[in-house]
Amino acid sequence: MRLLLLSLLLLPLAKPAAEPAIFNEVNERRVMIITGAGGEEEYTGLFAEWAGDLAKSFDGNAAELVLISNQPENTGARKTVELTLKKWVAKPDGEIWILLVGHGTFDGKAAKFNLVGNDVSDVEFQHWLKPHRGPLVFINTSSCSAPFIRTLSGPNRVVATATKSGYEQNFCRFGGYMAAALGQAEADLDKDGAVSVLEAFLIASRRAGEFYRENDRLVSENALLDDNGDGMGTPADWFRGVRTQKKAKGKSSVDGKLSRLVFPVIPPAEKDIPAPLRKKRYAAEAKIETLRSLKKTLDGETYYRDLEKLFLELATLNDEIETAQQE
Repeated sequence: MRLLLLSLLLLPLAKPAAEPAIFNEVNERRVMIITGAGGEEEYTGLFAEWAGDLAKSFDGNAAELVLISNQPENTGARKTVELTLKKWVAKPDGEIWILLVGHGTFDGKAAKFNLVGNDVSDVEFQHWLKPHRGPLVFINTSSCSAPFIRTLSGPNRVVATATKSGYEQNFCRFGGYMAAALGQAEADLDKDGAVSVLEAFLIASRRAGEFYRENDRLVSENALLDDNGDGMGTPADWFRGVRTQKKAKGKSSVDGKLSRLVFPVIPPAEKDIPAPLRKKRYAAEAKIETLRSLKKTLDGETYYRDLEKLFLELATLNDEIETAQQE
């Protein structure tokens, strides 16, 4: 009976809606960091600094890195973004990262990111990325960025925004804290030796909140992260450590399962793991997370026996990975 229960609990994982994508493949990763128009000299320089810090994090962690500047002469930035993405999605299974650093706008219908020259909208990114079915990380650190989550969310996608609403229109500090978190040892919340997208998101959100409290200001930015494909997003205060403490609506799984396994700075040991074994490990870890999310619905004996079985499965797989790395 207990084995039947475990099988039923994990049935959704046995037949996923989409084939799990493999993140953290250096040779398949393309990264675009887009520096938005500052409007004022202070913001122009600040956005360029944050974008530069992000670019440094991907040194040695991407097959291709495109850094789009916000210098006044770069009036063709939007066209560069479009042409670059059209080239990248020609290989639809590759890993794509897009990070936006700047200002945004929202008029009640269209959400846009401000570029030097013509701005770019969430719908345009959706159109350019439509052929892509591989891993995607899309982080918009601008004001008014929340609509990008609903537009771009989907299977095998991690989408984060600096705001929870298109109407949070003030300058956002989230991007600076996100860039800094990638190089901070204290951002490694689960102590696995690397900072994941989820951990960087949580630390950046925490730092932004602290800024407003310490300066006695009304909080004008509330970041969201979506990696379960439901287009809703989850705020940082739903998490304790790297796991949510609340249940997602409907049949959606909780956010955080995918993004906590995606690393901007890929650990050296992770780079050596063959893709098929990484895929198996992700599936095993997903089963564990699913069981943990059901803890309150199970009796203690069943829960811990099933958890032990899954941990043994993961340990066996880790032994297989270690053997492969030594060959």
